Amino acid sequence: MNIKALLILLLLPLSGHLYADGFDSSAYCAAGRHKVALKTTALADTAENNYDIKYLKFNLNLNNTTTSVSGDVTTYAQVTATALSVYVFELNDVLTIDSLKINGVLQTVSTSGVVRKVNLSSPLSSGSFFIAQVFYHGTSPVGTGFFTQGLNTSILPSGTHIMYSCSDPNWALDWWPCKQSITDKIDSVDMWVTVPDSTKVGSNGLLQSVTSAAPGYAQYKWKTRYPIDYYLISVAVAPYVDFSSYMHFSGSTDSMLIQQYFYDTASFVPLYKKNFDSTGMMVDYFSTLYGRYPFYKEKYGHCFTDLGGGMEHQTMTTMGEVQTVLIAHELCHQWFGDCVTYASWKDIWLSEGFASYNEQLYLEHFWSPAAANGYRTVRYNVVMGFPDGSVYLDDTTSVNRIFDTRLTYYKGAAVAHMLRYMAPADTLFFRGLRIYQQKYAFKTATTDSLKNIMEAVYGRNLDTFFSQWVYGQGYPTYNAKWNQIGNTVYVQLTQTTSMPGSVSCFSTPLEIQLKSASGDTVVKVYNDKNTQLYSFNWDRSMNGLSIDPNDWILNKTGIPHRDLSLGVPDINKLDNVKVYPNPSKDSWQVLALPAGIKLSLSDMNGRVVWQGMSRNDVTTIPGKHLAAGTYFLKLDNTSTGSIIKLVHW
Repeated sequence: MNIKALLILLLLPLSGHLYADGFDSSAYCAAGRHKVALKTTALADTAENNYDIKYLKFNLNLNNTTTSVSGDVTTYAQVTATALSVYVFELNDVLTIDSLKINGVLQTVSTSGVVRKVNLSSPLSSGSFFIAQVFYHGTSPVGTGFFTQGLNTSILPSGTHIMYSCSDPNWALDWWPCKQSITDKIDSVDMWVTVPDSTKVGSNGLLQSVTSAAPGYAQYKWKTRYPIDYYLISVAVAPYVDFSSYMHFSGSTDSMLIQQYFYDTASFVPLYKKNFDSTGMMVDYFSTLYGRYPFYKEKYGHCFTDLGGGMEHQTMTTMGEVQTVLIAHELCHQWFGDCVTYASWKDIWLSEGFASYNEQLYLEHFWSPAAANGYRTVRYNVVMGFPDGSVYLDDTTSVNRIFDTRLTYYKGAAVAHMLRYMAPADTLFFRGLRIYQQKYAFKTATTDSLKNIMEAVYGRNLDTFFSQWVYGQGYPTYNAKWNQIGNTVYVQLTQTTSMPGSVSCFSTPLEIQLKSASGDTVVKVYNDKNTQLYSFNWDRSMNGLSIDPNDWILNKTGIPHRDLSLGVPDINKLDNVKVYPNPSKDSWQVLALPAGIKLSLSDMNGRVVWQGMSRNDVTTIPGKHLAAGTYFLKLDNTSTGSIIKLVHW
């Protein structure tokens, strides 16, 4: 099910320009906002897999008031099939192809919906390179943000016109001839865009030059030399002002450009610029966790638009909100999603789940652990608002399911947090993620890719963890009862699951907090049964307990209570209990009786003449003061206890 959660947190400002601000928790990335029925994310034609794109050169004419586009795009590619006889690509059929050249030779193009095909007179051999240049023009359908169309226009209340791209997940075809395959990263891109000279163009990589074109127009030339996925290529056109600065990496003299394209309005710049001034501090912090920002030889920055959230376009996020938590989310996509991209839409949690978890790490580091815990608890409750749903996708035909806020984002973040909990040491969690970034840098990875690395780093098998939390559905609910006998504490856990048909019992380490007036103690147990009894030696007087006190596990809990019978053996099953001497004229010795059992001695009239508690191995029942006669020793651990007949003479 798709849900939309709205949470506004109003917290006090922090030092270092990391401003606490109100934020909409559902406004992250391509989260569950503006959801509509959309087409599949699969390639439009499998023949697109017959070549690998190496380089793209855009030479476009755009403006900030319409979605009109004209110009040409050159694709430099290598044949991966045995032979390439048909060149296939995607382009919205509302856009007109004026001409197309393959290796400089004009070709005829056929159109079937968004699929464009060129039948080659001479097939290209495997491994050979070719150049396809498409000249086209037209007006793309106007989008309204996420998941609508590839180009969006809007007019701000101030009267400012903006136009920006948002191709995720499959809308690149609205504005350029493309191959929409997430596993085919483009090695290098040049983005040349001519616009009215009253505007600026923001895009990926580094700005190489701005030159005059026709009267009243300027050409912006951007260049990126890092591998990039098709949906991360972007443009934004507006009357921007460039607020650039440089950040410095800790322990290094290296610096990097932070480039912010904002509207030069009295309301925006003074009020919100300080939040974005925090970006450099965030880049440095997350670099200490995952390795240096992967595109540090170019830049990181933002093009501000009215997008209902943020879209992690590589090196220059398209942003429509000003909250620092969202800035952190989109920044972390540069590691999780941009540098290392999911190899299948089924694995998208590797991007959105980890970016969402880094919101919590941002809060934990720059605000406080309490702020991160409260933030996490809210999201846990959203996940558990429904009983079902897995993090791993079993259906990639629904874009709404791919970008489901509750499952892909919030439960994905919960899995990342629990994976951290599973680490033998906290440092190993981050070590594993750094290795993951290094091994799959500028490539694609699967859930198994991450699992295999974390297993090697942790030194333990994680099959059960991934089976339950990534591929399985639901969450556990824990109930507990406890008792204390002497210095021994007994805790019985009962676990039920929200989707027993998927996971009947979550096998996981679990923290239990033992409480007392003189201080608390947290113990960790391994829970792998629906009903399980644990015992601990504890010399404090217990008055309660808490399950998962640090909120590591996605779970619900009942109210723990004390059960005085817990830990006390069933008297009826104690076959080895013996009493001697019997009869006795002094006292009786009870053998093989466990400690902690309530004892009472009564005469023939039911009058209790002695009470006490059993001890380990041998318990003495005094009788010297008693009159001769028959007595009854009641071993009472429940409402009905066993009775032993004793004779005094």
